[in-house]
Amino acid sequence: MTNLESSTSAQSWKGKIACQYVDRNLRLDTNQVKTSVNSYIYALFEKGEATIKFGKHEITVHEGSYLIFPPHIPPVLVSMSDDYYALCLIVSSSFVYDCPMARNVYQSATFSLVNEDNPVMHITNEERENFRTIFKVIMGHITHCHNYTTESLQSLYGLLLSDTMSAIEQNAQSSYLNHRSYELFIEFNKLLRQHFCEHHDITFYADSLCITPRYLSMIVKNISHMTVANYINRHLMLEACWLLKTTNLSIQQISMKLHFSDQASFSKFFKRLRGENPLQYRRDKSRQTIE
Repeated sequence: MTNLESSTSAQSWKGKIACQYVDRNLRLDTNQVKTSVNSYIYALFEKGEATIKFGKHEITVHEGSYLIFPPHIPPVLVSMSDDYYALCLIVSSSFVYDCPMARNVYQSATFSLVNEDNPVMHITNEERENFRTIFKVIMGHITHCHNYTTESLQSLYGLLLSDTMSAIEQNAQSSYLNHRSYELFIEFNKLLRQHFCEHHDITFYADSLCITPRYLSMIVKNISHMTVANYINRHLMLEACWLLKTTNLSIQQISMKLHFSDQASFSKFFKRLRGENPLQYRRDKSRQTIE
């Protein structure tokens, strides 16, 4: 590790996004992000190997591995080789929901960003170099802030997401090529992008595909490691945040636009996923804009 890399071992931006180098002596500092338990962690292993406990699983990762850890399942480093060295990015869920490009990427993506059974992604050398470059540029923008740091970091994170999604979908297409289940999964995602505001139930999508809800649930879970409800909720939450930030629609109007039975149901849904009610979220965003 170079002196430059050592000097930027723990860089954070307003407790929302952090990027750092880690090795045997420099451990991942999740305190760099205020809501670290509710954060995504991206790790690019540059050298050596390490054993990581991830939920109920224990995995060994090697040089060149790219890992994505979802919120609420923080990784625990069990052991590592003497030459272990990785580049890590920690992103709070609030930063993800506030990022316009994240909304666009997630709503156009076929697959989930995370696999809660196995966080390791297989990537090419070219993809690895792209991720390394993005990580370092993010670190540079965290270190040298300016009036447009928010926009710069959101754009860079959106670029990381889009490249990550591309890698995930290319791998998946190779795995499920010519499988009927994969074709149905793709059609489900197309339907979801068109109808998630109006239809929050699995029955609508299953009926549209002429299959049973149980079969659709099995297909989605087997291919993406997510439930149908997870997909629907992700789309609804991103759209809700977008409408609260960018429009003057009332909470009642937004709840109607997203086809919740009433404002109370929407507020309960929002608070369960976000940890605050819609009005608090809107006020926080307005205050940050003024500041």
